[in-house]
Amino acid sequence: MTTTRNRSRPKRPTEAEQYPVRLERATRGLLALNVSVLEHMKISVGLEPLRALQSLDRRGPSMVGELGDDLGLVPSTASRLSDRLAEAGLITRRPAPSNRRSTLLELTDAGRAILDELVALRIRAFGEVADQMSNQDRAALIQGAHAFTAAQQRLSDKSTKQRAESRRAGDKP
Repeated sequence: MTTTRNRSRPKRPTEAEQYPVRLERATRGLLALNVSVLEHMKISVGLEPLRALQSLDRRGPSMVGELGDDLGLVPSTASRLSDRLAEAGLITRRPAPSNRRSTLLELTDAGRAILDELVALRIRAFGEVADQMSNQDRAALIQGAHAFTAAQQRLSDKSTKQRAESRRAGDKP
Protein backbone atom coordinates (compact mmCIF):
# COMPACT_ATOMS: atom_id res chain seq x y z
CA MET A 1 0.00 0.00 0.00
CA THR A 2 1.38 3.36 -0.95
CA THR A 3 0.80 6.35 1.14
CA THR A 4 0.47 9.75 -0.30
CA ARG A 5 1.94 12.58 1.56
CA ASN A 6 0.13 15.80 1.87
CA ARG A 7 2.53 17.97 -0.05
CA SER A 8 0.86 21.28 0.17
CA ARG A 9 2.47 24.05 -1.74
CA PRO A 10 3.59 27.09 0.15
CA LYS A 11 0.80 29.58 0.43
CA ARG A 12 1.25 32.36 -2.08
CA PRO A 13 1.19 35.80 -0.45
CA THR A 14 -1.91 37.84 -1.09
CA GLU A 15 -1.78 41.21 -2.82
CA ALA A 16 -2.34 42.87 0.57
CA GLU A 17 0.60 40.93 2.05
CA GLN A 18 2.82 41.86 -0.91
CA TYR A 19 1.96 45.58 -0.83
CA PRO A 20 4.35 46.56 1.98
CA VAL A 21 7.19 44.75 0.18
CA ARG A 22 6.42 46.53 -3.09
CA LEU A 23 6.12 49.87 -1.27
CA GLU A 24 9.45 49.39 0.48
CA ARG A 25 11.13 48.71 -2.85
CA ALA A 26 9.37 51.64 -4.52
CA THR A 27 10.43 54.12 -1.83
CA ARG A 28 14.12 53.22 -1.62
CA GLY A 29 14.99 56.34 -3.61
CA LEU A 30 13.08 58.53 -1.13
CA LEU A 31 14.83 56.81 1.74
CA ALA A 32 18.25 57.25 0.15
CA LEU A 33 17.58 60.95 -0.45
CA ASN A 34 16.42 61.52 3.13
CA VAL A 35 19.32 59.56 4.61
CA SER A 36 21.75 61.65 2.58
CA VAL A 37 20.19 64.89 3.85
CA LEU A 38 20.04 63.59 7.43
CA GLU A 39 23.70 62.55 7.30
CA HIS A 40 24.54 66.14 6.43
CA MET A 41 22.35 67.44 9.28
CA LYS A 42 23.75 64.87 11.74
CA ILE A 43 27.10 66.60 11.50
CA SER A 44 25.64 69.77 12.99
CA VAL A 45 22.93 68.56 15.37
CA GLY A 46 22.46 64.76 15.59
CA LEU A 47 19.40 62.66 14.83
CA GLU A 48 17.79 62.51 18.29
CA PRO A 49 18.01 66.29 18.81
CA LEU A 50 16.71 66.81 15.27
CA ARG A 51 13.69 64.61 16.02
CA ALA A 52 13.03 66.65 19.16
CA LEU A 53 13.21 69.93 17.23
CA GLN A 54 10.80 68.54 14.62
CA SER A 55 8.42 67.42 17.38
CA LEU A 56 8.41 70.87 18.99
CA ASP A 57 7.91 72.49 15.59
CA ARG A 58 4.94 70.22 14.88
CA ARG A 59 3.40 70.35 18.37
CA GLY A 60 4.29 73.87 19.42
CA PRO A 61 5.36 74.63 23.00
CA SER A 62 5.25 71.36 24.95
CA MET A 63 5.94 69.94 28.38
CA VAL A 64 8.96 67.67 28.75
CA GLY A 65 6.67 64.66 29.27
CA GLU A 66 4.74 65.46 26.09
CA LEU A 67 7.99 65.62 24.12
CA GLY A 68 9.01 62.28 25.61
CA ASP A 69 5.65 60.74 24.69
CA ASP A 70 5.97 62.00 21.12
CA LEU A 71 9.49 60.60 20.76
CA GLY A 72 8.93 57.40 22.75
CA LEU A 73 11.34 58.47 25.50
CA VAL A 74 11.00 58.11 29.25
CA PRO A 75 10.64 61.47 31.02
CA SER A 76 14.22 61.47 32.41
CA THR A 77 15.68 60.91 28.93
CA ALA A 78 13.44 63.60 27.45
CA SER A 79 14.54 65.97 30.22
CA ARG A 80 18.25 65.34 29.55
CA LEU A 81 17.69 65.81 25.82
CA SER A 82 15.89 69.09 26.43
CA ASP A 83 18.74 70.20 28.73
CA ARG A 84 21.23 69.62 25.88
CA LEU A 85 19.03 71.45 23.38
CA ALA A 86 18.63 74.40 25.75
CA GLU A 87 22.39 74.53 26.39
CA ALA A 88 22.91 74.64 22.62
CA GLY A 89 20.43 77.52 22.35
CA LEU A 90 18.00 75.55 20.18
CA ILE A 91 15.06 75.58 22.65
CA THR A 92 14.03 77.46 25.75
CA ARG A 93 13.05 75.79 29.02
CA ARG A 94 10.83 77.62 31.48
CA PRO A 95 8.32 76.78 34.17
CA ALA A 96 4.91 76.06 32.70
CA PRO A 97 2.34 78.75 33.49
CA SER A 98 -0.27 76.13 34.40
CA ASN A 99 2.01 74.07 36.66
CA ARG A 100 5.25 75.62 37.94
CA ARG A 101 6.68 72.14 38.64
CA SER A 102 6.47 71.28 34.94
CA THR A 103 8.87 72.56 32.30
CA LEU A 104 7.62 74.09 29.07
CA LEU A 105 9.85 73.71 26.00
CA GLU A 106 9.80 75.97 22.97
CA LEU A 107 11.89 76.34 19.82
CA THR A 108 14.24 79.31 19.58
CA ASP A 109 15.10 81.12 16.34
CA ALA A 110 18.31 79.03 16.22
CA GLY A 111 16.30 75.80 16.55
CA ARG A 112 13.93 76.93 13.82
CA ALA A 113 16.94 77.79 11.60
CA ILE A 114 18.16 74.17 11.89
CA LEU A 115 14.77 72.93 10.70
CA ASP A 116 14.69 75.52 7.90
CA GLU A 117 18.10 74.25 6.74
CA LEU A 118 16.79 70.67 6.74
CA VAL A 119 13.76 71.65 4.66
CA ALA A 120 15.90 73.64 2.21
CA LEU A 121 18.25 70.67 1.70
CA ARG A 122 15.33 68.30 1.15
CA ILE A 123 13.61 70.68 -1.28
CA ARG A 124 16.80 71.05 -3.32
CA ALA A 125 17.36 67.26 -3.41
CA PHE A 126 13.70 66.52 -4.24
CA GLY A 127 13.80 69.12 -7.01
CA GLU A 128 16.83 67.48 -8.63
CA VAL A 129 15.08 64.11 -8.68
CA ALA A 130 11.66 65.48 -9.70
CA ASP A 131 13.25 67.17 -12.72
CA GLN A 132 13.91 63.65 -14.03
CA MET A 133 10.23 62.63 -13.75
CA SER A 134 7.23 63.17 -16.00
CA ASN A 135 4.48 65.56 -14.87
CA GLN A 136 2.12 62.60 -14.53
CA ASP A 137 4.54 60.68 -12.29
CA ARG A 138 5.17 63.80 -10.21
CA ALA A 139 1.42 64.34 -9.67
CA ALA A 140 0.93 60.68 -8.72
CA LEU A 141 3.83 60.86 -6.26
CA ILE A 142 2.40 63.97 -4.57
CA GLN A 143 -1.04 62.37 -4.26
CA GLY A 144 0.35 59.14 -2.83
CA ALA A 145 2.76 60.94 -0.52
CA HIS A 146 -0.06 63.08 0.92
CA ALA A 147 -2.15 59.98 1.65
CA PHE A 148 0.83 58.13 3.13
CA THR A 149 1.81 61.07 5.35
CA ALA A 150 -1.76 61.46 6.63
CA ALA A 151 -1.95 57.74 7.48
CA GLN A 152 1.46 57.82 9.16
CA GLN A 153 0.43 60.86 11.22
CA ARG A 154 -2.72 59.08 12.42
CA LEU A 155 -0.63 56.11 13.57
CA SER A 156 1.92 58.38 15.23
CA ASP A 157 -0.79 60.33 17.06
CA LYS A 158 -2.34 57.07 18.26
CA SER A 159 1.04 55.79 19.54
CA THR A 160 1.78 59.09 21.27
CA LYS A 161 -1.62 59.02 22.96
CA GLN A 162 -1.10 55.43 24.12
CA ARG A 163 2.36 56.26 25.54
CA ALA A 164 0.94 59.27 27.37
CA GLU A 165 -1.90 57.21 28.83
CA SER A 166 0.53 54.49 29.86
CA ARG A 167 2.84 57.05 31.49
CA ARG A 168 -0.07 58.64 33.38
CA ALA A 169 -1.30 55.21 34.51
CA GLY A 170 2.21 54.49 35.82
CA ASP A 171 2.17 57.78 37.79
CA LYS A 172 -0.91 56.73 39.74
CA PRO A 173 -0.43 55.00 43.08
